[in-house]
Amino acid sequence: MTKTKLFITGATGFIGGSVLNKLVVTHPELQITALLRSPSSEFADKYPDVIVIKGTFDDSDTIESAARESDIVLHCGDTDHVTSVEAILAGLQSRKEKSYLIHLTGTGCISDVAEEEWLGKTNPHIWNDVDGIDEIYNLPEKAMHRTVDKWIQDASNETLKTVCVCPPDIYGQSRGIGNRATFMVPNYVEALFQFQEAFYLGEGQNYRAVTHINDVVDIFILLIEQALQGGGNASWGREGFYFAVSDEVKWKDAAVAINKLAQENGWLPRGTETVSWDKKTLLSNFPDAPERAQYIWGSNSRAKSARAAQLGWTPRGPSFWAALAEDVSIAAKNHAK
Repeated sequence: MTKTKLFITGATGFIGGSVLNKLVVTHPELQITALLRSPSSEFADKYPDVIVIKGTFDDSDTIESAARESDIVLHCGDTDHVTSVEAILAGLQSRKEKSYLIHLTGTGCISDVAEEEWLGKTNPHIWNDVDGIDEIYNLPEKAMHRTVDKWIQDASNETLKTVCVCPPDIYGQSRGIGNRATFMVPNYVEALFQFQEAFYLGEGQNYRAVTHINDVVDIFILLIEQALQGGGNASWGREGFYFAVSDEVKWKDAAVAINKLAQENGWLPRGTETVSWDKKTLLSNFPDAPERAQYIWGSNSRAKSARAAQLGWTPRGPSFWAALAEDVSIAAKNHAK
């Protein structure tokens, strides 16, 4: 019997590596091919049955060829890398057989970072991927990730089915090869050591949607399984947009909790207060990436995973607060290296 072929990009990234790590266990019947910039013996030893193609996201011919030969493409690489997405779509659109593209995006697309009035404050708007799918589809082109996401949604047809998976800030540790954590907590811990204080922007009342890495992986696996069933009950194309959100965290609460952990571990003196930074201070403290700092620590990004719930997705991972001590500890150890 011919094996179903799956091609994955970003296989050593935080999300892609985590998905691959579970996929090889739950679906050994798949013939998996991974694009790797620098193939390693560690990867080969851990995943001996995964076929490796050496290349970067700029190697259009390599990516297009791999996509053309695949029934399912899982694009977990650079979300906004235009060349790689064009190559994937070209490869899949040249196939006569039914094919599936599962594309990783992120909730930066719904961030209110450009709306000055909400920085450090609670924005009451919560995005919904079922009731608000038209609002999501009609996001302005200037919204983060929007250009590529819309390409993916619009590319769906009778033979090519496409879907976007949209996780928020992710916590927890990966068990895959490569990146073991995402940016939210590690970047904050780096800043804490640099400035010797825990901080938040303004009132610190802005909410960030969050999900444990294992729960994000489960949505990818669920959608792959729907593809293996010929599309199953999943939504594809224009409505194929899945938030992967389990909870949300008010950033001042996170800052206070991290400050407490820092003092317990001796990284900050006992009695150090969590402080409010104004916008000018925040931006001047991160001169190399001021907009990114404002986005991560000052904006709201709130969403409800209604569409994934319709497929039976239920978050089972530990809460942000339960995982925080480990995430902070590992980030601190990495800082010390």
